[in-house]
Amino acid sequence: MPEHRIKDQPYGTYSVYSALKTGLCVTCPRCGGMGLVRLQEGRYRFQCTRCGYGQQKKLSGFRCRVQNLCQSCGRFYNVPIYDQRRQTFPVLRVPCPYCGFEMPGRVEQTGQAVWYGGDGALRRGQDPIFGYDLWFLTSLDGKPVWALNREHLAYLIGYLSARLREKPSDWTGGRTQADDLPTLMKRAKNRERLVKKLQKLQQK
Repeated sequence: MPEHRIKDQPYGTYSVYSALKTGLCVTCPRCGGMGLVRLQEGRYRFQCTRCGYGQQKKLSGFRCRVQNLCQSCGRFYNVPIYDQRRQTFPVLRVPCPYCGFEMPGRVEQTGQAVWYGGDGALRRGQDPIFGYDLWFLTSLDGKPVWALNREHLAYLIGYLSARLREKPSDWTGGRTQADDLPTLMKRAKNRERLVKKLQKLQQK
């Protein structure tokens, strides 16, 4: 039987930003059913698929970034700055996403933000817009394990189940989606247990 192999996806394929286009799956605070958070017409909108409860929020903030040519590895990089407090500084020290070398760079505003609260909420197993629990949420050794939607869940199961993992077809040496996985999911000793827990989530 051929070995199960998978090609990784480009970095950002499964992100909050991409999930908001089709629907970020969360748990409705009223009925406990599945709801979707989307970005539509300049607003974040939540709608429960079971009871119909809805909420919305306006966009806030601005898109900001730090661009630089890394003095260590020589690569050009573009790092988004989501923290509104940090956006007020004209210059920030940020690490190169390729090699980790930290150097100062000018903060540039690039337009109105598709704003969300960053990775802190995700690490707690909550969506970063409304703070609702993610629908595809479980835990391993007391730490939350989650997927943003069914597509993300299928990717995680496929990647963790594979014996051979390849870079994306058009990979040019940058980060891949797997680079965004928490350390808990990267450890080989956890993969079998993780896959079983994620497969149970597919039944929801």
